[in-house]
Amino acid sequence: MQLPIAAASESPVSLTQEIEKCISAFPGSLGSAAALRCEEIDTIGTALWNLCTRLRRDKNPVEPGNTPSILVVARVFAFLLLNCAHDHGKVTVGNSLRLMRIGIKAAKGCLEEKQVDPAQKVLEKFGKQEEALKKAQVELTPEDVEECERLNAEYFVLRTALAWYKKQFDIVEYLYNNSKISKQTLDQNTAEHLADVLYEMGKELLLSHQYSLAAKWLDRAHNTLVERGIDNLSMDASELRISIIQSYVTAQLRAKEEGDLEKAQNLIDTLYNEFGDKLVVLLLKLDLLTARGNFDHSAYFEIIHQIIRTVILSDDNFKLILFHIRKLNELRPDMACQALDGLFKRTIQEGKQHFIERVIITRLWMTTSQETDQESIVALEKLLSTAVENFGDFVSLSAMLAAHTLLWKRIESSYVQCRYETAEKWCRLALHPIFKKSGDLNLARISRKLLLCALARSDFGSAKDTYGRMPDSTRNEPTTRFLMYKVAVRSQSSELASECLQSISNHLSSDPTLLYACCLDAMSNEDKVLTLAGLQHVLDKYNYNPPQPVYLPSLLRITIKLTHALLEESHVQQHLEQNLILVEKLCKLYEGAASMLQKSRATAQNHETSWVVLELDWFSKTSYNTAIKYISSWPPYNSLRMLTCCIIFIDHYPLDISAQISDDLSLRKMFCEFSAGTALVALARGEDNIEKQLQYYLTLRKHVCSFDRILQEKLEKMEDDAAQDLLQKLSVLLAFDFEAGCKLKAWDGLGETILRADICKSMHLYELMANCILSCQPPTSVLITTLKKIVNEAWSLEEMDSIKLAKYMRCLFHVAISDNADVAERLLDQIYGHAKEASETEQPYPTEELDWIASKAFNHAIDLYCNGDDEGCKNWAAKAFNVAHYCSDEGALERLLQNKFMALKFDA
Repeated sequence: MQLPIAAASESPVSLTQEIEKCISAFPGSLGSAAALRCEEIDTIGTALWNLCTRLRRDKNPVEPGNTPSILVVARVFAFLLLNCAHDHGKVTVGNSLRLMRIGIKAAKGCLEEKQVDPAQKVLEKFGKQEEALKKAQVELTPEDVEECERLNAEYFVLRTALAWYKKQFDIVEYLYNNSKISKQTLDQNTAEHLADVLYEMGKELLLSHQYSLAAKWLDRAHNTLVERGIDNLSMDASELRISIIQSYVTAQLRAKEEGDLEKAQNLIDTLYNEFGDKLVVLLLKLDLLTARGNFDHSAYFEIIHQIIRTVILSDDNFKLILFHIRKLNELRPDMACQALDGLFKRTIQEGKQHFIERVIITRLWMTTSQETDQESIVALEKLLSTAVENFGDFVSLSAMLAAHTLLWKRIESSYVQCRYETAEKWCRLALHPIFKKSGDLNLARISRKLLLCALARSDFGSAKDTYGRMPDSTRNEPTTRFLMYKVAVRSQSSELASECLQSISNHLSSDPTLLYACCLDAMSNEDKVLTLAGLQHVLDKYNYNPPQPVYLPSLLRITIKLTHALLEESHVQQHLEQNLILVEKLCKLYEGAASMLQKSRATAQNHETSWVVLELDWFSKTSYNTAIKYISSWPPYNSLRMLTCCIIFIDHYPLDISAQISDDLSLRKMFCEFSAGTALVALARGEDNIEKQLQYYLTLRKHVCSFDRILQEKLEKMEDDAAQDLLQKLSVLLAFDFEAGCKLKAWDGLGETILRADICKSMHLYELMANCILSCQPPTSVLITTLKKIVNEAWSLEEMDSIKLAKYMRCLFHVAISDNADVAERLLDQIYGHAKEASETEQPYPTEELDWIASKAFNHAIDLYCNGDDEGCKNWAAKAFNVAHYCSDEGALERLLQNKFMALKFDA
């Protein structure tokens, strides 16, 4: 009951092992007890054998190897039981023959499953039965003798196979010779079985590269079949004969012994005469051609072509054809391509879409592996187009990847060898519609290689066409834009170059390499405008703080130098609009440098900074020189920006610099402060927006204050000429500061400004201050106080201008007498003092001024008289007489005023 279940199971290991143990331990003799039960043992053995036969039949194996192992060992066990029953029971000729037939089947089954030990045990038992029958020859009928001889021949065949499996080669030779002696007793099946055993032996020798021995045994296998008559062979034996001849020819060709090629040729001719253009015959012809010393390429090609035309395109046949086409490709690539094209047409005709892909990849591999001309590439393109027309979009992603890998290697090879036109053709082939789904990255890479080829050939029109055909995603990739930037630089397309620079800048993150590459490319092509644009994009992209290892001061220096060069050219060519753009860029560059310097010092603290003294020297000097050079031609605001940057650079010098450097820097900074002040005044005076104007004045006062402070620190150490020059500049700045104070209505600080002007000893400065306070309409008290201070300070000067001072005093007196009589009275006393003092000098007080003031004072006295203020009248009249006394009119005015005064009638 266990055997059917085990036979149906996929892995009946335990029962199989148990039966194998029983077989190994089966006794040679069971003694007298077995004799009493021999019939029972025979019945059991027969039942077991029949069960195995039925189960094997139910399995219906197509191949021997499909028989379950458990049935093989069970049949052996059944044979041993039957043999035991036979040995201990009544021995008859019929039973012996029956037992021998069963033994042959059991042994054959073992050998088919490569189970050597059970087969050997069966054959040993068979040998004993053979010996017993030899002793009973007289009892045998002619039919029994014939049957015995047939079984004996089959026995030798199996013994031969067993010895072969056990690698007992000397025994194999001996047994084969014995079987050969008995060949006259071989029936058709036994002969075919012997041939099959010999074929397996020869094939195994062939696989182990023992070609001479393989040829020997294969020859024996062939002869075994031929001697039985070709016409008498079964269908299986005919197929076996073809296989034997195929292996035999292969062994002869590889053994390369004398006469083997002729034997092989004869065998192939025999097969050809019998079977015609059968595939195996054609393949043997190919092998024979390969083995010959002088390889006939044309014949090899014709046979392949014949195979392609005649065979059924199964998977195995297709692989076989491709194998021989590749073999032909090693010697004649052109013929191999023709053969493959023929296979391509056959697959197209039969609609074998699953083969087309492999044909295309093989064709690409063959074409890209050899030196090709334009016609070869065109032919390959037609082949791809034909495939698309017949099957549409069918190529798998893996095949596309393989195709692009092959094409890319050829593209790179051609490009490296400077064969740009050829590289372009390969690129266009790689962009064929059949590969449209190979991925955007692959297609973009190939399109960019097309751009590189066009660049190398200076075919800028072709490059632009290629760029125009790219999808938007590919066009906007930074690498693509960089290549188009190079095209734009060389074709002088400034608009396209600017567009590409902007796109690259927008798409980059932390790596500015491509922008630097743009700058270098433009520089190598001597295009200063685009080089500057590239550098400016780097600075703008990273807000003047590019990532490491970029050295910012160096980058800024290069950009500034380039801008200076373009500015010089623009001045020469008198391009006003371009000049203004460059000035703005230059100012932004210096401002960016100043800003990063400030940030660097704020964050560096105790750490080192890239802004060393040498960098500060360069930036402070160039910004100052540029500002001074163009101060008369640039708009004031731009000059102011440059000067402000220079001041920032100077302020960031370390404190431990030498005294000489410190003095030089102080002097440069004072010049900057002075020039900035003049620019701010110009801006303020021309500004209509009150808020901006006041801001300019406010900034101006800071520059004046800085200039004054530095001058006070350094004045004692300066030579007279330098000191006088700086004092003159201070006087100008103080005049501007006074104007700024007036505009800002900072009345309380005007007095301080007047006092600071004392060091300048400049009459012109006081004149400017006086004119300014008179023109700005301040409050009367402010006007009187301020103007009085100005006049007092000016009067103390050695180079005073008495005429102008007299005029200011008249103005001051005119305002005061209308607003504050007490102040006017004090001013009148002051004027009298000035006139008296001046009378002793070469510059007397102007008579016309004294005349007007005396008259004005006397008139005020009359007004007081009319108002009943006699004492006031007398006081003012006396002061008027005093002033009139110093008029250069020989006392005429004084007498006139006195006469009029005497005519007045005062109360007693």
